[in-house]
Order: sequence, then C-alpha cells, then structure tokens
Amino acid sequence: MSGMRGRAPSLAAFGLTIGIVLAGGVALRPVEQARSAVVVDTAPIQGVAAVVADAPPAAVAVSAPTVPAPEQLPTPVAAPASAAIPDMKHVWQSLNNCGPAAVVMALSTLGVDANQETARLVLRGTDVRRGMGPQGVGPWVQENFGLRSVWRNNGTNEILKALVANGFAPMVTQWMEEPWVSRVAHWRTVRGYDDAKSVFYVNDSMRGNNFPLSYDFFARNGQSFSFRYMVIYKPEDEKLLRAIVGDQWNDLIMRRSLYERTKADVVAQNTNFAWLAYAEASYSFGMFEEAVAAFEKGLAMGLSQGIFGLRNSYPQALRALGRQQEADRAAQTVAGVSAVPSNGVAAPPDPYAVYLAMLRRMPFEQIPTE
Repeated sequence: MSGMRGRAPSLAAFGLTIGIVLAGGVALRPVEQARSAVVVDTAPIQGVAAVVADAPPAAVAVSAPTVPAPEQLPTPVAAPASAAIPDMKHVWQSLNNCGPAAVVMALSTLGVDANQETARLVLRGTDVRRGMGPQGVGPWVQENFGLRSVWRNNGTNEILKALVANGFAPMVTQWMEEPWVSRVAHWRTVRGYDDAKSVFYVNDSMRGNNFPLSYDFFARNGQSFSFRYMVIYKPEDEKLLRAIVGDQWNDLIMRRSLYERTKADVVAQNTNFAWLAYAEASYSFGMFEEAVAAFEKGLAMGLSQGIFGLRNSYPQALRALGRQQEADRAAQTVAGVSAVPSNGVAAPPDPYAVYLAMLRRMPFEQIPTE
C-alpha cells in the first residue's frame, strides 16, 4: 500500500489483524472493541429510525487521509439527456449463467466475441448452482483478451449514465424482477439510458435485448447487493474510467460512503431491505457491533430470502467480535436464504474491515488511502 510507506506501526497492526483473523476468529478482544457512534436499537421498530437519524456520523479516531497531489485525469464527456452503446450482442443465458452471459455481452462492445459456456467454466466452475462473483472476471479478461475489469459498490444512476455516455458498458447486480415477484439475484449489462423516459436500456440474458428498466427500479433493486457494478475496459481507458468513478475508486472512501448512504436509507425507508443493506455496509466498514444489531433488526422485520451476502457477513461480524458460538448459530440460521452454495462462517472476516475497526481505537495519524 503506497499510503502506508514509512508507517511501521500501521503495517505491524495490519499484520497482527490478519494473523488474528486467520488464526480462527479470535477477534478484537486484545484491543478495546470498536464501537460505532451510531447506536442501533434492537427493540421494537417504533422510534428506531429516529435514533439513527439523531446519531452523529461514525467517528474515526484518526485524521482524514493525506491525499497526494491529484493525478491529471481526462475530463469525461458530460452525460447528455440520452445515450446508447449501439453495438452490443445479446445472448440468452444457460442455466444460472446470468453473470458470464453479462460478461460476454459487455465484451462484445470491445470487439471480443466470447462464448458464455467457456466463460461459465472459468467464472462459475462446474457446479451449476453457483453464481458469479466479480472477483474472477479481471484475471480472466486480462489473461485472454488483454483487458481489465474493476467492480465497485455504492453505484448510482448518475455514475451508470456517465459510464455509458463515455462508451463503457457497466454490468450491475440487482433483483431480476421486483423482489415481491421473484427473489432471484441477477447480472445485467447496461447499454443506454433516456432521461425523458427515465429508463435504462439493458441487455438482459433473461428479459431480452435493449430491455427498458426504470431509473426507480435501478435505485431500488440494487440495494440488496450494495449497489454493485462492474466495468470491463481497455488498459488505455483506465484514467478516463477513474475520472468517472471519482473518489469511489478508493476502497476506504467507497466503504465509508456506502455506510453513510445506507444509514440514511434506514431512516428514510425503515424496511428490512434497508436494514440488511445498512448491516452489510456497516460490516464492510468495520462497524461490527452495529452490523450485528442491524442484521438482527432486518431479519426480524421481514423475509431475507435471496439476499445471499448476509450468509457470510452476519456470522463473520460476530466472529470479528469474538462471539464464535453465536456466529456458528447465525450461520445455521441464515444458511438457507439462497440455494447458491456458500462457505458460510468458515471464511474469515474481511481483513480490511477488521483493520479499519482496529484503527478506530489506535493512535495512528491516518488511515491509508490505498
């Protein structure tokens, strides 16, 4: 990490954190537990939104990151009232293959004619029950096509429009239909938008070519998946892509922004979707006690079927707090929210989230920016 040069205490603490986590879930007990400034009431729902609304922002007991002189980046094209990527092939997916199908459609805009079954074996494996995460896409497109891939959470309609206006074809993770119709997590590829109609146009491996979905649908149905988006791009376009994504390219800033966004959504919406999204973001930002309380609130408020992330994040947040037996019980409780296989509580907590939690209680000057 470039931001950690010359800071041996930070490196030592990070190494200690990783050692603690990988040693089997002995959590932050050697250090005073990280406590959020936001108190999440796990009593009945009435009045909870007010508690969160009145709470101050999460306190990080360190100064803001020292940011080096900004790199000169190109100026993106301002998003017009409508834009479209004209040349994108459409494919109908094979069984549970929306992710590789979306990748294949995005690759077609870069002149690559890939096969979804070839992509499936690499990006999902041979178990047809498994979905596709974003992590394996980058290595595959780099090795085979000389391309790059980046994925971020906390996407917005504005970022998606800016990407399309500048020639990128972002993929998004959303509910395939409204969740009260069918709770199926789904990848789709964005190819255009129209402000006059308030719609995005997507190539969707289940719903069709150039299929319209409202801006409101996008804003609602990415919530349960941390508003995740992914872009495949040519190496020479990386600076333009970074200019569009802005400070959300930075992992720390992205995690903090998503945390603040989902906290505001809880106050405004007070739904189980909002609470579970808030819990996921709290976990990612190292607010483990807050995450556990929010997960339990969301689970108590309504059905969690299909929200596969909580199968890992909920028990992992408990593990990070040293509550191993509760973590094991939680893993059993939420094991059935999705048919997709999961490692459940066996996987260690997010090391960077644990690191952020530790820094809140350690006298370091700053959190590294990279």
